[in-house]
Amino acid sequence: MNPYVATLDPCGSSTGSAISVATNMVTVSLGTETDGSILCPSSANSVVGIKPTVGLTSRAGVIPVSPRQDTVGPICRTVADAVYVLDAIVGFDKNDAVATRKASKYIPKGGYLKHLNLDGLKGKRLGIMRAYPYFGFGNDIETLNKFKKHFDILR
Repeated sequence: MNPYVATLDPCGSSTGSAISVATNMVTVSLGTETDGSILCPSSANSVVGIKPTVGLTSRAGVIPVSPRQDTVGPICRTVADAVYVLDAIVGFDKNDAVATRKASKYIPKGGYLKHLNLDGLKGKRLGIMRAYPYFGFGNDIETLNKFKKHFDILR
């Protein structure tokens, strides 16, 4: 059940991981993704999920749906927490040597945390879809106005 709106779909097979973070049952969690199972429940439950490149994190112990797609990634309350967890779980693992050996050479020296910048979006342009019906609001002016308020904050 979605912890914010009971009638909404919590989305995906890592739903329990996302809900446990969203409801403060845990500080951080891990999910596995083949096709949207980290990103969808993270989005639906208002938490942060990172789907790493296959092989960046070990799949040892994971029952894969597709070895070419499956990956393990963090689900957390904040981007910073997700990056800390990602830094902790990336790297070579002899139990998943074929995938992690190749991908480990792409891990930035010093980890991902150094790329986390509070002003990272300063001066950047963000595209906002103006065709609001695609957001699923229909004629819901109240929700549309709430979104407009948040868009103004981003400006």
